[in-house]
Amino acid sequence: MHIFFLISSVGFVVLFGLVAVLLYYSIRATRTFSDILEKVDRGVDHISDTTKEVIGDLRDSMIFNFLFRKRKRSRKD
Repeated sequence: MHIFFLISSVGFVVLFGLVAVLLYYSIRATRTFSDILEKVDRGVDHISDTTKEVIGDLRDSMIFNFLFRKRKRSRKD
């Protein structure tokens, strides 16, 4: 009877150790994934701002205005 309790106690300690290690690495992986997502988010914001600037410069260019003129509306009397 004492051997059963000894073996089960050792088993639970080993199982608890494995769960603790698994939990530690899961939390660490989650933090790393969160950091990566934050970097990607900042990169997308930067690319978005840069893209808006490029589009604005393109629309203000003479060549763009020459090729894609705004049509004047004629007034109907």
